[in-house]
Amino acid sequence: MENKTMKIGVNTHFDRVRDDDAQYECVKDYVDFLVCHTDPQGTSLAEAVENTRKAVDTLEKAGIGYVANFEFQNFVHDVTAPDGTEWALNTDTLHRLVIPDEYIKMLTSGEHSEGIMYDEFEHAIINQNLSIILASKGKVKKSVFPLSESADPVEQGELLSKQLADYAAEMKNRGAKRLMGEHVFPVLFHTFARNGITPNFKSQKESVSDIQFAIASGAALEYGIELWNCVDCWYRLTNPGHSADEMYNNLMFAYYAGVNNVYVESTGVFTQNGEPNEYGRKFREFSVKFRGARRKYDIHDFRPETGIIRYDDTYWGQGDPMLWRYMLFGNKKIKPTKKSKEYVKVFSLITHGETSKGSYSWNKISPYALRKHRSFMTMNSTAVFDDRVKKETLKSLKLCFLTGISISDETLGAVAELVRENGLTVVTPKRFAPQEILKNAKGSYSEIRDGKGVWIVTDNIAGARVKKRIAPFLGNKGEIRLTFENNTVTMKISPDGNALSVEEKEI
Repeated sequence: MENKTMKIGVNTHFDRVRDDDAQYECVKDYVDFLVCHTDPQGTSLAEAVENTRKAVDTLEKAGIGYVANFEFQNFVHDVTAPDGTEWALNTDTLHRLVIPDEYIKMLTSGEHSEGIMYDEFEHAIINQNLSIILASKGKVKKSVFPLSESADPVEQGELLSKQLADYAAEMKNRGAKRLMGEHVFPVLFHTFARNGITPNFKSQKESVSDIQFAIASGAALEYGIELWNCVDCWYRLTNPGHSADEMYNNLMFAYYAGVNNVYVESTGVFTQNGEPNEYGRKFREFSVKFRGARRKYDIHDFRPETGIIRYDDTYWGQGDPMLWRYMLFGNKKIKPTKKSKEYVKVFSLITHGETSKGSYSWNKISPYALRKHRSFMTMNSTAVFDDRVKKETLKSLKLCFLTGISISDETLGAVAELVRENGLTVVTPKRFAPQEILKNAKGSYSEIRDGKGVWIVTDNIAGARVKKRIAPFLGNKGEIRLTFENNTVTMKISPDGNALSVEEKEI
């Protein structure tokens, strides 16, 4: 059987890639790749190319892969270099990264170049470059791409999809092996993947790691693309905001979940007084055990048993008065509706109530967010798919939720076939039920047999009757279970939610 190893890396800075740097020395023999930040805007273009080339040459000689990470443009709206080089498209209404030809050519022409990363790309899109808004004390508000004039979320979503496709194609045509974001918020994975942008979910941070995985893995499965994972040691404004043991367990989760590439943000927490500290030692320990370790599966062998289908309208629970504005796609004309919020409630249901019905992120300012953060919550082999997922991708499902603002006729037809042919159980609001099913639905809750399967048509997709009916599908509380083509992985969660004990079985 094919050996599907997981590549391991860390996040650092091109300036630190030198043999006299303690952070680089700590990790260079323990990684397959580095995600390297770059801040070229403070010098002339020629100097930026020359300075970064030194690090690139070092990595090429060492045989270490590298991804060029661009983040500076998220914090400063005027990123014009001293020689006049523009590092961002910067108009009265728009702001996004641009990379000069000489620089991207230098970054992408090496054998070990792994591509370009637009750091927290989805964050900039859905929050209108919030970091720039904050830095300018609210004086500068600019979108990443032009917004739709319509208040229709589907129209805005399709416009964004086209814009992302064009942006990704431009980067790849200019030499980038891949373009990826780094998702703080659990949105736009499918829109990115559909348009050639590699899904890259953050775990730890303010996230529930296995929920982030469930969403991102569905995008990787649906669009046949790699899955990357950033194990982020930040928690709000604190770094490190997670323990070394929690970091180790998130890395371990990535391995057993079939992630293709995982890395830690960042090497800044790995050393103290020039020597590896607890974090550095834990990372090395993980690398020694798992780097190059034989694995019989990866994300494309994932066969989820529970599916959630929805149009990704970018809702995750936003609506705080301080930071996360009550809008979708970064367009203030488009507000979340009850249809948007169904999706978040489903996660509360399938995690045995461990997540809030209002959000599954500690980013939302709420009483729930006062609880101590935990990385892992109960989940039984779950993946999220978008509104155009094909039948073949859904064949392993036993339970499926239909939610959100829109689902394509082709996908609804595929789901109906799987109910009749495979015995799928579907939980749906009335708007997504087939007409022949809907005419037999009565009241606020109905169960209707259809071939081998059943439709649960309900006005409350996460209500008590649904919860009782689907309990056999939800797995054991305190466990994460993942099903692959030939393997089942069960991870028992520690009481604090930050450690896992893993059992792997061949099917």
